Amino acid sequence: MRTLRWLAAPGALVVGMAATACATMPTSGGVQLGTLQGSSGQAQHGVQIVPVPPGPGWTPTDIVRGFLAASAKFDRHRHAVARKYLTPQFSRSWRPGWAATIIDAPKISHAQMPKGQPGARPTALVDLTGQHFARLQTAGQDQAGSVVVSPSSSTYQFSLRQVTGGWRIDAIFFGNTRVNPALLLLTSTDFARDYLPRNLYFYSSRSTTDALVPDPVYIPQTGPESEVQGLVNALIHAPASSWLWHAATTAFPRGTTLIKPPQVIGGIQAVIDLGGAALRTDKAQRARMAAQLAWSLTQPPYATQYPSPIKTVVLRIGDYKSESTPGRYEALVPRGAANPLYYQVSGDQGPAVSALRRNSPTPVPLPLPSGLGTQPFTEMAISVAQNPPIVAGCIGRSLYLIKLAAGVRDAKKLSAARKPPAVRKRLPADCSSLSWDARGNLWVTANSRTQSHTLVLPVNGNTSLAKASFVRVVVPWPPSTAIATQRVAPDGVRVAMIVGGGPSKRILIAAISGSAFFTYIAQTPQTLRVGSDITNPVAVTWLDPDDLLVLSRSGGRTQLFEVPLNGVQSTEIPTPRGVTSVAASWPSGPQPRVVIGIAATHTSPGTIEMSMTGLQNPDWQPVAKGTTPVFPG
Repeated sequence: MRTLRWLAAPGALVVGMAATACATMPTSGGVQLGTLQGSSGQAQHGVQIVPVPPGPGWTPTDIVRGFLAASAKFDRHRHAVARKYLTPQFSRSWRPGWAATIIDAPKISHAQMPKGQPGARPTALVDLTGQHFARLQTAGQDQAGSVVVSPSSSTYQFSLRQVTGGWRIDAIFFGNTRVNPALLLLTSTDFARDYLPRNLYFYSSRSTTDALVPDPVYIPQTGPESEVQGLVNALIHAPASSWLWHAATTAFPRGTTLIKPPQVIGGIQAVIDLGGAALRTDKAQRARMAAQLAWSLTQPPYATQYPSPIKTVVLRIGDYKSESTPGRYEALVPRGAANPLYYQVSGDQGPAVSALRRNSPTPVPLPLPSGLGTQPFTEMAISVAQNPPIVAGCIGRSLYLIKLAAGVRDAKKLSAARKPPAVRKRLPADCSSLSWDARGNLWVTANSRTQSHTLVLPVNGNTSLAKASFVRVVVPWPPSTAIATQRVAPDGVRVAMIVGGGPSKRILIAAISGSAFFTYIAQTPQTLRVGSDITNPVAVTWLDPDDLLVLSRSGGRTQLFEVPLNGVQSTEIPTPRGVTSVAASWPSGPQPRVVIGIAATHTSPGTIEMSMTGLQNPDWQPVAKGTTPVFPG
């Protein structure tokens, strides 16, 4: 079980290119959590905080500390104890919602007393400085939201004055400006204890079929009805800007309303009554809304840690009623191709590829054409949308596309078939990564010393591979910023990337979107930054919809990490020495298939091993001799 901890490295929760970029809901985005430890130590979910009111003789700094502690208590009286630290005037204007501002390692210092007018009541100033500030961005007062971080040091200034009973907070300033009356300041420890990670699910904007795309969010533990309402509001009230902007959409039409608060019956069934624009929808759209609700309310992204109590969802729109169970919509969350495993073997004439089907110890050699050069592929990817599949492989600036004569299932026909021809495409620089999406597009990155290129090759629908032409992808970074690797998720909307070089390397999740003229990565431009606790990431792959596997190399040592997309601290997975590559699939069972390549170099002959047990205690066993193992995708 993973403990929710925040990453305290600078920029650990960066969304977008600007440090203070904002991401809002739904097609919402930008959460990054890890080990931002507050002054109270490690947080524990379920621990009840009992706030205390201010005591006699408390100093101004005592009042500010007490106010922060009391603000962490969500109650029906809207932070009743925290209001006791405020003057009556400020208490009437303070209207905190769920959109907390989160402070990492806060430092409280008594600023210089301002000179007051003769006969006026004494005043005091207290500075609250944090190394990093994060904000839960929401589109409404009590609504699920995503975290956005400003990594630089910032200061809030509290103005206090003496009233009957002692010092009380009269105003809060950021810079020279009064803060928004909805400001809710929490330490990172309090946030980690009081808020739960969840996913909101949205539909891909570009897919011709329904595919649910997860967006990591947080909600405070305020009770079942309140938590359900916060998630539902985040689904039906969709702001225009987020990291999934133009890449994902909601089935709820603008103007949809909750006609009454959600009911939670028996603690396990949520009943949602919608009105407004939802009354004018047809049966098909209502079914799409029901799927979004059911998956968002019942599916915790980290089930062993934060289980959702909701098991069924009833949607009522006028005379329409739908009762949804989670398993009914499981197929809407793409899992990717789980079979077979492809890898390279030693070949005298150049690249040679074999496939290993699940539960079969016998590899199937794939006949590749001659003339591919004398070196093995530096990168390899197998298509998922075509049947038979297409092998894509890179050697330097050359990209080869080979459409197999038959599927791997038909081994006899494949081995007897005439070797298929290869189509060669010239790249603008040396190839650094290949990834197929579910639509039949091949994503390519190519880097030179001065420029990085992101390209997509639309292959699906072309009668001839030779006719397919590269489309340049618009990215939000300068051309000199290297994209070491990228992997498109099975949903075809999200892409995981390792961007930059040296100490500035970072792991980002961005959304793929498009217009009539351009294809974009991070069109907003906002991204999720994950795995900030990993020093030197060198390879990344998708483990499941909510986690990545990231290989790092530091000081001659390789390490494998499971990296959650909600920013929780990465978990190291024990592996043998010398791992050079990693691949994973997520079949329709509880256990992903994870394989690692072990070799002296990235392309030298080596051993491929697979975990036969869970990743918490992996049992690595050799399954083949070769390098660069990949599953389709």
